[in-house]
Amino acid sequence: MKRWGLLGTSVLVLSVTLWSSWLVSQEREVTLRYKFLVKETRTYSIRLTGEMAMTVQILGQEAPAMISLQGTMTQTERVEDVDKEGVATIVATTKGRMKTEVTGLPVGAEFPQQQEVPEVIVRLKVDPLGKVKEVKVEKIDEQPKTKMPLPFGPNFTMPQMQGMGWQGFLLPEKPVRPGDSWDITTEQTVNFGDKTVKLEIKGRARLVGFEKVEGRECAVIETTVEIPDFGEFFEAVPIPKGEGSINARVEGQSSGKVWFDIANGLVVKRDETTEVTMNLTISAPTGQSFNMSMQGSFKTQQQLTKVSQAKGEEK
Repeated sequence: MKRWGLLGTSVLVLSVTLWSSWLVSQEREVTLRYKFLVKETRTYSIRLTGEMAMTVQILGQEAPAMISLQGTMTQTERVEDVDKEGVATIVATTKGRMKTEVTGLPVGAEFPQQQEVPEVIVRLKVDPLGKVKEVKVEKIDEQPKTKMPLPFGPNFTMPQMQGMGWQGFLLPEKPVRPGDSWDITTEQTVNFGDKTVKLEIKGRARLVGFEKVEGRECAVIETTVEIPDFGEFFEAVPIPKGEGSINARVEGQSSGKVWFDIANGLVVKRDETTEVTMNLTISAPTGQSFNMSMQGSFKTQQQLTKVSQAKGEEK
């Protein structure tokens, strides 16, 4: 009986100790900042899954269809320079492959089951809070091995949206503790040659706690973002000459969770769910046009796979 009493006391003491340690860790206050090292390259794997209900209107007829997507992509962030204020010049490159299954298309309409996601290279200037000071699209692969044709319409290459902005988000200016929230609304200006597009992305973030991910101590942050209207963005994307034009309106919302490495100042993992509605009008060179409406739900999982220096050292 005495042995069981001692055991019970030990278990109680251990439980109280662990609970107290957990409370202390959850109440701790942290300052979150991105940290950049010149010549450092961060590599992320991205997995995208989703479904989209689509309706095409052409010549007064409606054709409904369902699209299922599975994509795997790689995004690298190479730090080229860091100024005295900590603002980094980053070259982000994104590429991958997408598997598509479509049901419900009319007879004769084709949609590729496998295609390459066009390579996108973007140069950005980002400060330690994650604010994008400047963004310039350096390359959109206009002629991948397999293009992504739209049913009934011209072939044209859509950019991989993940490459149009940095994978990061705004960090709070002041120290925070679990339960604190902050505004992550940003404005971005994207240049496509002689065309400039301004986007306002509204959102909020909240620190929910701390976790270890593969040995890295991370702040766990929940985010909610309102997707801006990408209409002007789509219209500014270069389309091969003679292959038509596109007019688009996009709206939706995204919510997710981010694991941020506190010591090294980088995103380790990110899970995100996006609900989006798109309405497009596509005009062919022949003068024929058709309308397309789409409503979909997508999940994105992003994971840090490697951090390396120019000499090949990894950490």
